[in-house]
Amino acid sequence: MKRRILILMLGSLISMVAAPAHATAPHTTVAYQVMVSTGLAARHPFEVWFVFDKSSDPTVPGYAIPAGATIRFTFPKGFTPGRGPLESVMLTGWAQGSIPAKFTVALDKKNSRAVVIHFDEGIEAGPPERPGLKAMHLRTSLINPAKPGDYPITIQFIDAGPLSGTTRAIAPITPRPVPNIAAYNQLHQGKDEDWQRVKVGADAPLPIDFLVTLPDKPRSVVTLKPAADGRMTILSDGNPIGSITTEGVPVTLTPRAFGPGFSRLGIVEVHARAGMTPGTAQIIAALKGGARYGIHLIVEPE
Repeated sequence: MKRRILILMLGSLISMVAAPAHATAPHTTVAYQVMVSTGLAARHPFEVWFVFDKSSDPTVPGYAIPAGATIRFTFPKGFTPGRGPLESVMLTGWAQGSIPAKFTVALDKKNSRAVVIHFDEGIEAGPPERPGLKAMHLRTSLINPAKPGDYPITIQFIDAGPLSGTTRAIAPITPRPVPNIAAYNQLHQGKDEDWQRVKVGADAPLPIDFLVTLPDKPRSVVTLKPAADGRMTILSDGNPIGSITTEGVPVTLTPRAFGPGFSRLGIVEVHARAGMTPGTAQIIAALKGGARYGIHLIVEPE
């Protein structure tokens, strides 16, 4: 009996060792597209970021996608076909951090609620400047459901090597558009303002720009007002609509005043100076009843 049990255990162990690695599609979440406020609102065209389970830190590699791979997004029945652009951008994980990959995006001919992206060439997971695929911007002609709620979107990775498989992402449809804020990254040759590294007591290499997008109204004049506790109040035409705060190790923020051009576009800028404590700080911009966006600052010892 003991010999039989030992043989069975040995056989199971050999089977486990010989089994191929399990292919798994990456865990995916849905986030607001950084320049619109309507992408998850009821009765509006669906436009979001699909964010994969990789840190936005550029030193952390993203996903590699082989040439010939396909990613298929299948929407539930609450979404209805509409008319409009169908576009996608592959992202390195930060706002405006696009990957120059060759791919096609189209609606499935047999299912008008399915979007199919086919990669004509692959994406490598390379150095910090191009860490690989971490998110996707998807703009569709599909109209969001009329009823708010959480809607599961099925995502299939096909012929994608170890990523091949199926996962789901939940689209939280809101009753109406919400105020949106995110890093802008366009005033410094598109360089990533997130995850900057700075010595204690020194200024961050890049200023930090946020873009405010408010729903159902023309662009207002957006400005910053320092508060006594070190935070910033975000103003729209002089009215408070949100704040910029810090968490983690101490960081001092100083607002930069823009002329009417940039402020009318909804852009605000702060300069960050590290304190004397090494560690990680977060600069968090949030709007009342709307989105929240965090910027990391790595403070290093002298």
